[in-house]
Amino acid sequence: MNASPAILALLCLTASGALDLVFKLYSAQQRSRGMLIFGTGCVWIVLQLAYMDYYGLALSLDTPTLVYGITAAVFVTLSNIMLLECLGHLPISMASTIYRLNTIPLVLLAFIFLAENPGLIAGFGILLGLVTVLLLYQPNHIETRAIPHFKLFVVLIITASCLRALYGIFTKAGLSNGADANTIMFFAAIAWCLGGLGYACFRERRVRITAIKLKYMAITGVLVFAIIWLLTTALALGDASLVVPLTNMGFVAAFIFSVLLKLEKLTLRKSLAIATAVLSIVLLTHEI
Repeated sequence: MNASPAILALLCLTASGALDLVFKLYSAQQRSRGMLIFGTGCVWIVLQLAYMDYYGLALSLDTPTLVYGITAAVFVTLSNIMLLECLGHLPISMASTIYRLNTIPLVLLAFIFLAENPGLIAGFGILLGLVTVLLLYQPNHIETRAIPHFKLFVVLIITASCLRALYGIFTKAGLSNGADANTIMFFAAIAWCLGGLGYACFRERRVRITAIKLKYMAITGVLVFAIIWLLTTALALGDASLVVPLTNMGFVAAFIFSVLLKLEKLTLRKSLAIATAVLSIVLLTHEI
């Protein structure tokens, strides 16, 4: 594999970590989470349409694209709303790492619904992923003891990870059945708009847009589009066995960013959890 796809994968990793960091900074204040998802989706739509227009690509409304695309879009929207909510309460090392360990439920769901045999090595990867969660789950630790409803948010971030895996399953199944990848991404952006606005209106009952919210929306919209473009391009140019593990390790960048900005402290337990998560993803994706 030449250097170009590896660099793209590392950039994707960095962008994923930056997205989680921006989500964390935004959700640390009493702002509408739904409006950020809405604004991110709007920016994403504009960038996606501009990209497709530049390359002369058209939207596809065939049955596989509609069925799999819309279903996948719902799952990815729900998972990111949950991620954003959890980042408002949990340490970024915990929320980002557990969320991006969605490779574990992805492998399990692929085994159940797509008849893919994960193999023994992937089994060790799942085990290490569970060890990671146990290392991060410390309800009596001084850092987490003061978090209201801590256990509830741990359950929510695990649920978000599973929903993100379902997005991957339906996207993969759709592409295998001839669905158009760019249209699937466009549906996801629309779902972010609708889902975010609905969450803001009916759950939070806050739809006000401010200058600071617009700044966050612009940043997150560009980051989401960049993550998708970098991943797609890296996979097109290089070997998935290296690209996929790298791009799935955005939690490493998120943790480094959070330590540098002094949002949380570097501890041996967290460092060990990050290390086991990295090894888990490597094992889970060894045959891709």
